[in-house]
Amino acid sequence: MTRPRPKYTPDPRVLGDHNLAVLMGMGDTTLRQRRPRLEAEGFPKFDELLGGTDAAAVHRWLDRRAGLADVDPDQEIEAWQP
Repeated sequence: MTRPRPKYTPDPRVLGDHNLAVLMGMGDTTLRQRRPRLEAEGFPKFDELLGGTDAAAVHRWLDRRAGLADVDPDQEIEAWQP
């Protein structure tokens, strides 16, 4: 017996390489070629344990890159620490 399909399915937060490429508006090969430079610029790294990249972290990186973020992530961490 199969489970009934849930009425709500959340968007995945951890994206595999293909879905990450789609999110970034590029093909798989382009993402693979550009990833070292992206990561050098602070792009979130692939999480081996989770098997993908955190979509929320990607959105924050894009926001900062576009000048939409209010706070530098390093300042955010310093402000949080006691």
